[in-house]
Amino acid sequence: MRKLKKSAKVLALISAAILLATMFTSLPNMLAGPLIVSGPALGKAGVIAVLGGGAYPNGTLGSASNERLIKGLVLFKRGHAGKIVFTGGMVEGTLGKLGNTVLGARPGEYLPEASVMGDLARELGMPPEDMAVDRGALNTYENLRFVKTYMEDNGLESVIIVTSPTHMKRASLVAEKLGLSYVCAPVEDNTPYRTSAIDRLALMREVMWEYLGIVLYHIYGYI
Repeated sequence: MRKLKKSAKVLALISAAILLATMFTSLPNMLAGPLIVSGPALGKAGVIAVLGGGAYPNGTLGSASNERLIKGLVLFKRGHAGKIVFTGGMVEGTLGKLGNTVLGARPGEYLPEASVMGDLARELGMPPEDMAVDRGALNTYENLRFVKTYMEDNGLESVIIVTSPTHMKRASLVAEKLGLSYVCAPVEDNTPYRTSAIDRLALMREVMWEYLGIVLYHIYGYI
């Protein structure tokens, strides 16, 4: 019993130390660094692929999806590609994402985030004939596998991938595995400026999720 109490005390101290280091040091910012991938200056590509970053059951996009949507539309308006693909179903909550990533579980009824992005794009004047919406992909590998199929079906040779800064490393590894000719166009990197305790906690969660995803994708042969 004493050994159990001692072990619990040690575990509590270690947990407290990790929490304090996360909140009050630059550890999360440093860990984010290797995940940030920047590409060459953007030129013309066949298609822009906007990867979904989450949505709520009522059809409201999460902050990551909103940032990616805006980035993709800006690139389209600037003439970097003549087509745009919005890809992503919705896996609700952390447990749902974990179940999908680890076990390949599929959700029941859900509102695909790609549908929401597509609807918003149309309302903002995007020509429907210039975009495609993939409602079925539930992870990064499925996102880019759909993009590859779309490119092959439409004779497109290159893609600009739009996603969040910390997600770009995993996305680029998947793109390489699939043999895509791609350029990275991440949302502007704000990780160096996330320095409040709350911001660092959120950043650490994102970073750990990405490192876990990379490990699992290696195991599954996705990268």
